[in-house]
Amino acid sequence: MSNWLANLPAHYRWAFFAGIGSLIGVILITAQGLLLPGVHPGFADKDFANYWTAGKLILEGRTDDLFGPQPVYFAHLVSAFGPNYPWHNWSYPPHYLLIVWPLGFFGYKAAMMLFLGLSVVLYLWSVRRLGGKDNRLIWIAIIPFLAHNLWVAQNGFLFGGFALAALALREERPVLAGICLGLLTIKPQLGILFPFLLLAERRWTVIASAASSTIVLVFLSAAIFGLETWRGYLGEVVPYQTFVMRELEGTFLAMLPSAYGLLRNLGLDADAALPLHLILAIPVAACTIAAFFLVRRDEDRSILLLLATFVVTPYSLTYDLGMLAAALGLLGVRQETAASAAKGSLIAIAMLLPAVMMPLGEAHLPIAPVVILCVYVVALQQSGFPTCVREVWSGLVNRHRRPSPASASG
Repeated sequence: MSNWLANLPAHYRWAFFAGIGSLIGVILITAQGLLLPGVHPGFADKDFANYWTAGKLILEGRTDDLFGPQPVYFAHLVSAFGPNYPWHNWSYPPHYLLIVWPLGFFGYKAAMMLFLGLSVVLYLWSVRRLGGKDNRLIWIAIIPFLAHNLWVAQNGFLFGGFALAALALREERPVLAGICLGLLTIKPQLGILFPFLLLAERRWTVIASAASSTIVLVFLSAAIFGLETWRGYLGEVVPYQTFVMRELEGTFLAMLPSAYGLLRNLGLDADAALPLHLILAIPVAACTIAAFFLVRRDEDRSILLLLATFVVTPYSLTYDLGMLAAALGLLGVRQETAASAAKGSLIAIAMLLPAVMMPLGEAHLPIAPVVILCVYVVALQQSGFPTCVREVWSGLVNRHRRPSPASASG
């Protein structure tokens, strides 16, 4: 272990120790919450409360309350956790219920540990499958994310696992990769660039599997939970989530790693922040899509997709950064080989974003979008994309200048 750490560049060593420190702290706090009698208010004030409540409502035959007016749903949370419970809202489509309904069979604490335990196994398996068991940096990169998602008890392990598994399996197990993407449609903003990657790589089986599994999930959820759940989702949940995205302030803005989140955090309203976000997001999306077609290595395309997702989409949160963490581990190996201290330090700082984003954001120091964009530029350069563009441009210019056979013979 000591040799393993000693051989690391200094910036990755301090990222490792900072991540381990945060993880140990979160584990101790979580253990304390589990050992206290009842459900402590701070332990219940987590997004997992939504998943557990959904499971309970499904078993009680009150699924429609999830997709009705938000005060109707919130009344169930108050009934479960007391009159002082802070506001939470339901934000997921009906096919998420296919995953969370068994949680209703358990008490809150047992259900939370079961959900986090199973989903972290999926995430760790996906990380290992994508990065390989010998990539030590990818394990360092994910430690702060592990700590953060355990703290907030969110679904970051689950959907990060689906996204990374889709990338890792797209060559050898294309049908399973497509199923993972079908499940990722529960949080579609995280899969926004996947269709372009699959088209560039001509992954027709993955595309067919993703499309068919999405259709099956939608129809299955409608058949089991009722078509009204989808009407309620489109008519009540989506408009309310739009309101949240546009109007919510405070900690929510500190958790957004996008340019939109940065601008909102600094005081701009949604009408001003979103167009400015798009000024950055559209060129990055276009550049990334072009790179999917031009760069030669699957791993480079994977890294660019995982990084660009958090530049392009305005609505991702700290607990979605498991995708970013894996990309940093893959990219860090390249920079370790290149012995670039400045770029390696940048990657190490990015590894700590899940742990430091919220406190810095609440202090109105939203550094995440700037750091992520800088890492994306490093990844773009490392992929050889600039060279590919020059080669394409040179080929086009030479073709234009080449004389036609008629003019050459004349």
